[in-house]
Amino acid sequence: MIAAAALAHDPTTLIRALWLWDPNTILTGKAALIMHGMTAPNTHHVLDFTGITSIEACSLTRHLSRPGITVHRWHIPDRFITYREHIRLTTPEVCVLILAIHGNWDWVCEALRQRLVSPGSCRAARKSLTGRYPKTQVDQALADIALNAWSIPELHMARLLRATGITGHKSNHEIHAGNRIYYLDQAFNAEKLATEIDGRTIHGTIDGYEHTMMRTAHLEQHGWKILHITPTMLRHHPHFVLDWITTHLHIRHKPTRHYTEPQLRHIMTGLDSI
Repeated sequence: MIAAAALAHDPTTLIRALWLWDPNTILTGKAALIMHGMTAPNTHHVLDFTGITSIEACSLTRHLSRPGITVHRWHIPDRFITYREHIRLTTPEVCVLILAIHGNWDWVCEALRQRLVSPGSCRAARKSLTGRYPKTQVDQALADIALNAWSIPELHMARLLRATGITGHKSNHEIHAGNRIYYLDQAFNAEKLATEIDGRTIHGTIDGYEHTMMRTAHLEQHGWKILHITPTMLRHHPHFVLDWITTHLHIRHKPTRHYTEPQLRHIMTGLDSI
């Protein structure tokens, strides 16, 4: 396939070249998620491949490694394959599992936030990777996907709660307050307590700040206590954040395990061996 120099490394060009090379290859990973309709992190439109510098695919009989294209010689069961515009794709769950194993959590969190996948649908897809990755890697990926975090800071918070044994909470849980429905980062229903991770990108704008304040006021009007935590607070002072949350919890939900601040930072990043 011949393409203009400016388009040679464009993801859509690479996908087209891959299809011409072998129509039976199965696109996976980030490019496949975009073709499934996901809006990529830090973009605002569907089918926006900005930031993707390579594509990944699977083939039953062929292997390829070229600049911008990697084809794995993998068997993907038919039930985990779909089609978009004549291109074969792995299901969103397979894409997310692979990205989670490789640590691309911004993409995983975004797929969860946009409800392209759910923790349950990802668990149901684990057999798609049988023999491809060690069982421990798949288990760890699924354990973190089960936290249902919609951003990296939310994932860090959820890992801390899990590691310290804090219970009684649900991630991005739907609650009703008055005549409105809200999704709270972490909702402790028994205590009517919620933690919200507020980053500057969204909550630091004029509209974002006003929306956050009005949202909090409405929730507190209906009996909820909202703890606003910034990503910086969480990174620099995880011990304080956990202590702050704990002061509002019933005894049965309080932490059962305790760690030093350096250990908590390791846990946040997914390094459980401390």
